[in-house]
Amino acid sequence: MPPPHDNDHDDHADEEPTDNASVVDSGDEEEEEEEEDDEEPRLKYTRLTKSLGGVYRNGDAVSTTVVFGDRMVLGTHNGNIHILSLPSLTPLRTYHAHSASVTSISISPPPPPPVAIPTKRHKDAYHDRHISVASASIDGLVCTVPLLPSTPPAPGQSLSTVPYAKSEITLKNFKRPILAVALSPNFRADRTFLSGGLAGNLVLSVAPTGGVAGGSWMTLGLSGGAKDTILHSGEGAISAIAWSKESPRYVAWANEQGIKIMRSHITPPTLQAQTQAQTQGPAATTEEITGNPGLIGWIPGFGSGPISGNETAWKRISAIERPENIPEELASLHKPRLEWIDRRALLTSDPDDAATGTTLNVKDVDWGDKEKLLVGWGGTVWVIDVFPGSGEPGEENSNGWAQITHILQTDCTISGLYMYTPSLILMLAYLTNTEAPTEEEVETPPTSPTSPRSPRASPRFRRGRTNALIPELRFIDLETSEEVSADELMMSRFESLAVGDYHLGILPATPTSVHPPTPDNEQAEGGLGASLWTAALAPTQLFNSGAQSIRSFGTGSRRDSIAASGFSSATAALRGARAKEVTWGEDEKGTKIYITSPYDVVFATERSQKDHLSWMLDRKKYADAWHLIDKHPEVVDPDTTSLSMYDEEERKVIVHLDDDYDSDSTVTSSVRQRSVKRYTVAEKEKRRIGELWLRDLIDAGEWKRAGEVCGQVLGLSSRWEYWVWVFEAAKKIEEITNYIPTTQLSPPLPSVIYEIVLAYYLNHDRRRFRELLLEIWKPEGSHTLYDARTLVDTIILKIENREDEIHKGDTDWRLLQECLARLYMVLREPRNALRRYMILKDADEAFRLIRDYRLVDTVKDDIASLIMLRVTDKQLAIAPIKELEKATYEAISLLINESDRGILSPKQVVEQLSSDKIVAGRLFLYFYLRRLWKNQHDQMFTTTGGALAEFEDLMVELFAEYDRPLLMEFLKDSHNYSLEKASAVCERRNYIPELVHLLSKTGQTKRALFLIIDKLADVTQAISFAKQQDDPDLWNDLLDYSMDKPKFIRGLLENVGTAIDPITLVRRIPAGLQIEGLKEALAKILKEYAVQWSICDGVAKAMTSEVARGMESLRHGQRRGVKFQVGEIAPLPVTPDNIEIALERAMETERVNSANPNEVCGICEKRFSGHNAGKQRTLVAFACGHVFHLHCISRPVTAADEEDDEHEEEIVQSGYGRSVGAKVTRAALLGEKVKKGCSVCAKRKREEIMV
Repeated sequence: MPPPHDNDHDDHADEEPTDNASVVDSGDEEEEEEEEDDEEPRLKYTRLTKSLGGVYRNGDAVSTTVVFGDRMVLGTHNGNIHILSLPSLTPLRTYHAHSASVTSISISPPPPPPVAIPTKRHKDAYHDRHISVASASIDGLVCTVPLLPSTPPAPGQSLSTVPYAKSEITLKNFKRPILAVALSPNFRADRTFLSGGLAGNLVLSVAPTGGVAGGSWMTLGLSGGAKDTILHSGEGAISAIAWSKESPRYVAWANEQGIKIMRSHITPPTLQAQTQAQTQGPAATTEEITGNPGLIGWIPGFGSGPISGNETAWKRISAIERPENIPEELASLHKPRLEWIDRRALLTSDPDDAATGTTLNVKDVDWGDKEKLLVGWGGTVWVIDVFPGSGEPGEENSNGWAQITHILQTDCTISGLYMYTPSLILMLAYLTNTEAPTEEEVETPPTSPTSPRSPRASPRFRRGRTNALIPELRFIDLETSEEVSADELMMSRFESLAVGDYHLGILPATPTSVHPPTPDNEQAEGGLGASLWTAALAPTQLFNSGAQSIRSFGTGSRRDSIAASGFSSATAALRGARAKEVTWGEDEKGTKIYITSPYDVVFATERSQKDHLSWMLDRKKYADAWHLIDKHPEVVDPDTTSLSMYDEEERKVIVHLDDDYDSDSTVTSSVRQRSVKRYTVAEKEKRRIGELWLRDLIDAGEWKRAGEVCGQVLGLSSRWEYWVWVFEAAKKIEEITNYIPTTQLSPPLPSVIYEIVLAYYLNHDRRRFRELLLEIWKPEGSHTLYDARTLVDTIILKIENREDEIHKGDTDWRLLQECLARLYMVLREPRNALRRYMILKDADEAFRLIRDYRLVDTVKDDIASLIMLRVTDKQLAIAPIKELEKATYEAISLLINESDRGILSPKQVVEQLSSDKIVAGRLFLYFYLRRLWKNQHDQMFTTTGGALAEFEDLMVELFAEYDRPLLMEFLKDSHNYSLEKASAVCERRNYIPELVHLLSKTGQTKRALFLIIDKLADVTQAISFAKQQDDPDLWNDLLDYSMDKPKFIRGLLENVGTAIDPITLVRRIPAGLQIEGLKEALAKILKEYAVQWSICDGVAKAMTSEVARGMESLRHGQRRGVKFQVGEIAPLPVTPDNIEIALERAMETERVNSANPNEVCGICEKRFSGHNAGKQRTLVAFACGHVFHLHCISRPVTAADEEDDEHEEEIVQSGYGRSVGAKVTRAALLGEKVKKGCSVCAKRKREEIMV
């Protein structure tokens, strides 16, 4: 539903304004000027006046202009029409259409929307020959022609010289000055246009399809024409007419009373779709499309809507009165600016963002079916929403209605207006000096050579105001009503120009997704218009000109800028600039803005990143400029030739994979280089700007910040050397140190860079010197950023310089020694490095070098220092032996290992450590000899003495001094020491147990025993010694000595055990001698014997059971049979020589057989000798004495089997055949029978039991 409003739409606005604000100046102008001068302008400007020499020929001047696609149409005060190609402003066609100033120009059809996807049909439709241009003039004529003639040029003839055919020229003489003309968007088909002027009539005209000679076509009463329709009149001169852009269903016009809005004859697409059956018929539609093919692609509708054409077309829907601040007597002098908003061409971003990539707002702004109209009248800006209405007959506002949504009051007169973004308005502001006297404003019509108000023939002698100020191009935020920016435009002769002399033309931006057509799709005959779609659909191609910038200015004061000295240079440059041929450039994107005046044409567009860079460099904003190039290197001009001083060889980062070195100087290394892409034009420009940035910081005394910037801008450049010298000269090395490159490069940076810094810290901060040398710039193998030999010499000189406060042992001295050691390693001199580590007592590094590079021979003359690497002076003074042993363990181990290899003999070690000059030398010698002896002891060298035989006397002394328990072990296991010297040592130290051992080894057991009894008074040890010696005389000596000592007697009773007879001991105790604990001792003896008896008894019982089990096993074994073979001795043949021997043998055999009944088988009772004498028999014997034939056990013999005895024995002898299975089976059967024992004894036992 529409909001409440006055019912009279003709005389009143629909609704009160919803927003009213003014854009005014505030604050001190000087402060504002200073602040705004530091603010970057949103647009960049180029004066194109020099490219329009043909327009200004003969003193002519521009009166009106229109830009669209890639074309600009200019109308002049002399009545000429100039058609130019953009962006080069190349003249395409010029014709003289009027005899007075041209006041208005209109084209049809309108350019396609930027979001349209171009098709070949669209391109054919929007060809230059299909575009109509209408111009209106003060002479009362309206002239309409195609943009280019349809007649092709003759061979060798330029298209610009081909004349129009008479049929292409359409003229209309209204007899009164015409101030505004507007062609129908479908003029080629419907031949309709609107016009108005000083007569105050809004006239709807329909031109014939052909031209009328003489220029008097379509006048009343003239045949061949059509009757004009006056749509509105009676409210003063009509100064502006505009068709809506999104869908040309509305027309707005302005007269002296206000703004009027009406419906056109074109139907919205939604209504057209609903009422397609009710249109004027296929013939009309076909004619329209035929007249302008492809036009329907971007003009939403044709024909009429649901209501008949005579009811909806040209119906006024709203009227808005002129602003209150414009009095009625001046209403004719103020020409309003009408601009319908096309949401398809709005930027979604602000102008300053558009340079990086323009996009269009198609979906983000939801206006529904309404359209927006932007009006600028005097100093007032209106934003009007126009709604379509319900379309129902008889309903209020059924045809539509309008509502003012924003009102802005400005301090200027509006010369041009454009909706730049949904929330940002672009305004061309006309300013006057209110303090200077002014003449009466004469604006409509603009002053021209043929105007009745102009007494002179040339516009350069125009009368009028001389108090106009420099015009401004402003951006105003529609939401906050605040001015965002304002740029002054130094236009030629601006003091004498009126508000109507300025014109604002806009080419909207295009989405980046829409691409221009390829040359293959362009028709050859349309050469002059072939780039139309390129500009109309891809105006993101940018404008670049070598012409002078026309911006004077910044966003400084708008009032007194003429006198500002800051603008004088720009103004002079503008006036003296010589324009070059211009082309669209890739460094400018977005909306194109053309500002024209009678004597100037100025082009503006969003500032690109290149412009942003130039602006920052001009204002010495080097930091921002450097970061901009770092983020967008493409902004640098690739043709820059002023950067040759920054050319240098590309550097690569070196990565060392391995670097090993041994004492034989064998080096194995592999290096990988990672290429770093440097030294492009952008990099060199960055370096140039970076050094300007550095110089600026240094001049400001910001050394710390300058050091940080060095790390950013110098990169891997050799320019480091220059800047390090700069910092060194200013004593500011500390500020730059942290940012010098720390990586290995190829080719390397000059080493002097690092040596300068290190020399500074060597003199001022040695801790920092060490950190830089060894950590931050640490060497990688033998590779360094500096000259190691130079630093070694410098450090040595520093240490030896007695004037410096460097003393041996202090912190600085130690730091420098460490640095020397590391540098020697870099120089591959590990022996020198080891000496430095030995001085520092850096055990870890020293031992590592000795192991890795086999450098024991380097320290063989200073073994004590090697041992004391991990021993501090404090430890040496107060630490216990255990702690010192732990501290020297690694060194002692190293010496022992080297002695095993034969490199460092024990004799060398002993000789050095035996010196009295070495503190704790004997202790270290003890550690060494003890470890060495234990190793040899474990290797069973004690039998021969090993390498330590010559040092055993020394070892006795050392062990006696430091490790008495080990002394006894050594005395027992070693045999190469002198017993006399060892005894002397033990006697001197009163080591009785050790002395006892030594006396026992020399056979002085009695003295040893007395030492135990007298010195030790240890009866237990005395008894143990006596047991060990096992000498009866020694036992008697012990008993004799103990009989008058009750304590010894008790000890003997308790500990003698079974070594001697206790009864003997008891009997030798003197009578009456009181022995404390005698009862307990005797009880202990008895208890021990009782325990011994109990143990013996238990053992006897255990043995009895064991014996029983053994006997059982024996009997069981005896019962088992034993297989064996026997054979009879063959009878000795009887001869005369041996008859006696044969008789004796026969009698012996008979005697044996009769005496031994076991000579027969227990089963078959056959003798084992007899008829088979001389043959072997297999028998089985048992422990009881019975013997059996094997075959009798396995198979009892019967009478029938006797014949088979020989055969059976043969089977037994042959092993029961060759079959393994038969053998196993027979063996198992025999085993079972043999296990049962003797069958004869078993039978006898059964008979005895039965009896």
